[in-house]
Order: sequence, then C-alpha cells, then structure tokens
Amino acid sequence: MTTHPSSPQPQIASNLLTLAESFHSISEFCARVGVNRQQFNKYLAGKHMPSQRILVRIAKYFHMDAGDLALPADAFRRFYEGLDEAASDLVKLSGVSELLRIAQAAGAELQAFHGLYFRYHQSAIYKGKVLRSVTRMFERDGLTQYVTVERFPELEGGARTAFSFVYRGFCTLMGDRIFMVDFESKQRNELTFTVLTPQHRTPVRFLFGVVTGVAATSYRQPFSARVVLAREADSPLRRQHLRLATVLDMEAPTIPPEVRRYLGGPAGQPLIGGEG
Repeated sequence: MTTHPSSPQPQIASNLLTLAESFHSISEFCARVGVNRQQFNKYLAGKHMPSQRILVRIAKYFHMDAGDLALPADAFRRFYEGLDEAASDLVKLSGVSELLRIAQAAGAELQAFHGLYFRYHQSAIYKGKVLRSVTRMFERDGLTQYVTVERFPELEGGARTAFSFVYRGFCTLMGDRIFMVDFESKQRNELTFTVLTPQHRTPVRFLFGVVTGVAATSYRQPFSARVVLAREADSPLRRQHLRLATVLDMEAPTIPPEVRRYLGGPAGQPLIGGEG
C-alpha cells in the first residue's frame, strides 16, 4: 500500500465525496453506510477528521481498507472505479452483493408468484412452432429461485426426446416487473434473461414478457422472443409435468387462447433468430 502523507485530511474529504457521488444523495449514502448526516457534511467540508472507527465502517461497506481512504484523490478514484486491476474484483463483488440484497428484499412480494408454470415462446429451432417448457418458482436461502426444464423432440417428428436443458436462476421484483436470470445447469455455458409484467389479479394466471439470450452454438446467434408463463399449480415439479414439456403447433388446443394471442402474428415471431 502507498505511504500516505502525514496530514491526509484533504484527500480523505475528497475521497469521501467520490464515494458519496455514487449514490443518489448524501442522505442515501449516510443511511446505507450508517454515519450521521450532519457529521458527514463536516467531513466533506474538511472541518472535522473522521475517527478511525468511522473510517473503518465506511471502508468495510465498500470492501476496502481504511488506509485506502487516504490515497491521493486521483489514485483513489482510479482504485474505486475499478481502473486499478487489483481493485476491480472488489468493486464487482460489491455490485453482486447489492444485486442479491435487492433480490432478497423482494422475497415477500414475490411469494404470490411462487408455483408451477408452463412457459411458452416461439421456437427458433422448430420454425413456426411453440416451445412449451416447465418452470417452478420457489423460495430458498432467502431468494425466490426457479428451475426451467426444456425438452425437444426429434426434428424428424419422432416421439422420443432428442435433447433437454435445465435452467436454474433467481428472480427479483423492481418497478412492477419480474426480472429473471438463469444459467443452463447441464453444460454451464449459457445465461438467459427474462422480464415479465404480472397481471394484478388473484390467483395469478399469466405472466407476459420477453426472454433473451445468445445460443451456445459455434454461430453464437442472439435470440429474443415474447414469452408467457401460464400458472398451472402450486405443486412441486413432477414427472407428469415434464412429459408435457415439448414443441407444439401454434394452433394446438392445449395452448391457452391468451397465450396464442400474445405470441401469434408477426409481432410474436422471434425478434432475433437464434436457438431456443
């Protein structure tokens, strides 16, 4: 660590301001970090020097050492913004922790959406067909998590399942939208993202939105399409549900009419063709 000047107060004030500027307001910074707002203003103005206890508290929140707050202003800004290679992982960890905190805070609001769903979107592999997969949302470790199972029949029309994928991820609720992120847990080479707008009725029947990803083939095709989650039950994921994961004709009678209307027509075609 760089040796700090004997009177670090000016750079500490500047560095505290750099930290505070990453929040919406000074009040939010103080509330998150747990410091007195009036006292913090005196730190910024250089009227008072924070105690070692306060410096440790602030540094701990940002996953750094208290001594880092006495770095020269330019060096500290590079350090904090991740331009310093050694610090980049710490900054990323801070962001991941914040994302998980937001997701955990939404747990109570998402309880109404826990359960089993059939997920529908148009397939880019089977042109003109609808992929029906199975999704189950549940709570575990303080997070609303989910698993989605996709099963694809043989392209030639056989009844046997040619291949399948299992996606595992977690959800959060922000701005009246459900955000879902997952990874394919068999090959572990793909992430997909889904944004849903829930219907405000009880019980929940449908969640409408879009799903996006990039195929794990050698061509790396991006893929985005309208998607619907149709509520099926509150039961665990069972074998009889997996048997219903397949590819269907758009006019298949087992597709709910609300789903067909949302997916059908030119607007329902994959926005960008890929794999899925």
